[in-house]
Amino acid sequence: MDFKQIWYRIRQIITSPATEWDKIANESNDQNEIIINYAVPLVALGAITTFIGKAALPQYSVYQGFMLAITYFLSMIAGLYVSAVVVSELAPGFGSEKNFGVTLKLIVYSSTAALASAVIATLHPGLSFIGLFGLYSVYLFWVGLPKILTMPEDKRIGFVLISALVILAITFVINFILQSIFVASAA
Repeated sequence: MDFKQIWYRIRQIITSPATEWDKIANESNDQNEIIINYAVPLVALGAITTFIGKAALPQYSVYQGFMLAITYFLSMIAGLYVSAVVVSELAPGFGSEKNFGVTLKLIVYSSTAALASAVIATLHPGLSFIGLFGLYSVYLFWVGLPKILTMPEDKRIGFVLISALVILAITFVINFILQSIFVASAA
């Protein structure tokens, strides 16, 4: 795991998405590599800041902060993976190919803005507005889509909107279920 490479990818996809998507398109579609070497470190950093942010608040115990961090980590990783499965299944309906590895790559790298903004937004409730930067992930998905998946231009906007809603809903539901299990039991 090369943290310099991860930082470089985060910076490049946020500041020069078109150029970075060209590089990403030529990389391997190895699911394990994408999840383990990119998503896990970025999500883990968000989990650490979630723990710090929640454990520092008087209404949460250190244990509850820890459970919220675990919930965040599990829901984000599972959300990325399950979203890739569902979006991959939706792709043929929009005139594209069904390819889980390519779809996972698109979802993980386009989620960079949301995951990176969560790192800062979870540190303190006063910083939660920074989470709005996560909406930039929809733009990253838009820019990356034609470079990663072949899709008719007239179906692109519908696919992006449906995919964004699916990803948001899946992540929300997984997070809700996990918080109901882990955090509610910690109270």
